[in-house]
Amino acid sequence: MSRYTLSLVLVLASGSLLAQGRLVDSREQAQGWYLPISVSVTANGGRTDSLSVALYKDNQLVTELPPAKKRSGFEFDLDIDAHYTVFISKPGYRQKQIQFNTHLPEQQVEYKKYDCFVNLEPMDKFAHADAFYLDFPSSLVNWDDQKKAFDHNDAYLTNIQVRMALLGAQLENQ
Repeated sequence: MSRYTLSLVLVLASGSLLAQGRLVDSREQAQGWYLPISVSVTANGGRTDSLSVALYKDNQLVTELPPAKKRSGFEFDLDIDAHYTVFISKPGYRQKQIQFNTHLPEQQVEYKKYDCFVNLEPMDKFAHADAFYLDFPSSLVNWDDQKKAFDHNDAYLTNIQVRMALLGAQLENQ
């Protein structure tokens, strides 16, 4: 094979790879896929620090981030096709949890990072409340076929926010 023919083959092959625009064409070609998440946290609507974070995968503790004076958020890479729960706590505030279902449709090979914002509320706000709704996750995150992205479940989020607002109103009237 001449040097010219070899060069032409290499140029055509590299052009073909660039035209694809992605690293894999199907899920079985990928090893170690993950969903990057970024969570920013406020407390009572303002900046905060000293957060503790625990990450569970399928109800098994994966990692804990101990309180840090300068932590007002965190990032994790969550394996695809798994279930995770993230617990966020701060002394004097109600613990929040976010549940992630990282399952993807079989042919889905592209998706964006998931950004999330969490507001912690003072524990004394709920001192006399029925703890039933306080134990529910703050958000359920999963694949949304219409948005073609990981997103929180709007119906669940609206329902839990209404329940929490009713608890707050009930406590204010006591």
